[in-house]
Amino acid sequence: MTQVKGMTDQQLNIAIEVLLGAKVDRVRPGNVLMGNYSYTARNYSGDPAASLEVQAAACKVNPKGYIRNLGTVQNWAAGIIISATEAARLVTATPRQRAEAAYMTLSQVKESSQS
Repeated sequence: MTQVKGMTDQQLNIAIEVLLGAKVDRVRPGNVLMGNYSYTARNYSGDPAASLEVQAAACKVNPKGYIRNLGTVQNWAAGIIISATEAARLVTATPRQRAEAAYMTLSQVKESSQS
């Protein structure tokens, strides 16, 4: 798994699209392919609505893993909710934080299914 903190927003958005089933469009840099359709990756790292959609996708496949990864992204101790303050941080995560945690979760699920 690529270190998510080192990714640009565009790289993260494309990587998430690939994890959700798209392919990188080698002809149109910055685009992804779904079937024969080329499009710009959704802005998971900047658009609150898109980040909530990818958060839901990650929670569907591994809810505990997503919470752990979001905790890691937000620098919680061991990624565990330890107080109401930490729980409040969870629900006020930025789109970038949600996208990073979703990428981590979806990558881990993909890696474990290939093992």
